[in-house]
Amino acid sequence: MNLDDLARVHDDDLSGEPAGQVSGAGAQTLLASIMSEPPGRGGRPRATWLRGPVPWLASAASVAATVLVVTMVAAPNEQRPAPPPAASPGAQPSARQMLLAAATAVAATKAPVSGAYWRTSTVSGRDVISPDHGYVIRRLSSKDQWLARRPGAQSWWIKQPLGAKPLTPEDQTAWRKAGSPTRWKYPIGAGDSSEVVRAEAEEKTASRLRGKWKGSGGLLASDPLTWDEIRRIPSGERELRAYLGQLITAQAKAGYSPRDPRSLEAALHGACMEIVFDLPASPAVRASAYRILATMPELKSLGRVKDPLGRTGEAFGYQVAPDFGRKNALEVALVIDPATGLLLARTTTTTVELTGGRTAKTTSFTAYQQTGWTDAKPSLPAKRD
Repeated sequence: MNLDDLARVHDDDLSGEPAGQVSGAGAQTLLASIMSEPPGRGGRPRATWLRGPVPWLASAASVAATVLVVTMVAAPNEQRPAPPPAASPGAQPSARQMLLAAATAVAATKAPVSGAYWRTSTVSGRDVISPDHGYVIRRLSSKDQWLARRPGAQSWWIKQPLGAKPLTPEDQTAWRKAGSPTRWKYPIGAGDSSEVVRAEAEEKTASRLRGKWKGSGGLLASDPLTWDEIRRIPSGERELRAYLGQLITAQAKAGYSPRDPRSLEAALHGACMEIVFDLPASPAVRASAYRILATMPELKSLGRVKDPLGRTGEAFGYQVAPDFGRKNALEVALVIDPATGLLLARTTTTTVELTGGRTAKTTSFTAYQQTGWTDAKPSLPAKRD
């Protein structure tokens, strides 16, 4: 899988934006392990809708030429994977080695552990087929999320469409034949509503977070958590595994998610991804989530790659099989900074069919420019709701 081919984001695409920085048997065994754990010390999990195998389960730092070797000390009664055997110099680290190294890096972080806001700044891309099905368009957008820690303080999303253009030279040729349009209209739902995609960038818009997002510090298993609930997530690997196991079991019993082992395994996988990459959890909780991910047999190392913003990182990924409404598999990849264990980008790629029998690869990605605590205040644009 070549991420350089999957994500072509150039400097001119991001002009005017701030410089990026990053602040069968196996499944049965895994589920038996989850369900055998005693209840953890965290808050009581809540049964909510879990969206099956999550598709997205899709700072520049040089990657060491030698394999990443991890030394770990296990706490009493705590189950952790043994350190992986060292590979020969120059060998590509396995996904397990990569994740254990990331756990060590996260646990040793010197970044602030609290602040006025939890800020996540991202650039996203989404490849879509043109309305005439003749070519592929890449849409770009930015999102700056400010989650206020103080009760009653306002949280914000600041979004900006960054424009769209044909993806490849072949797409550009088909686009010119179609008259070189600068706007594309797509229907929404069954009515007359439509969305217009524009080639040019648009102004930023600030949106106040309301409803389930008000007073929330993020999502776990697609359910918003309060700051106090996030604080109570257990940090020990054994306790965290039991906590997530309770959550997943409650969802399955309530009928909000399938109860087969593969779906339950995917649910554990997805919850750990949310903790590691999105939730303002403590470094210890993130490290334990990484160690749980290291036990997932389906994860494969993709080696050293460039993320969509051109930053170098180590990648791991897996494949999601076709399902109802999607006849082609999804290739999911996540790129991490091995020096910090922070997420650089996540991508999902699939194959689509265009007119004339042509096929093309399309990608959706999110690249993280900044993630972490800050005492700064958001700079709000004039346009806001």
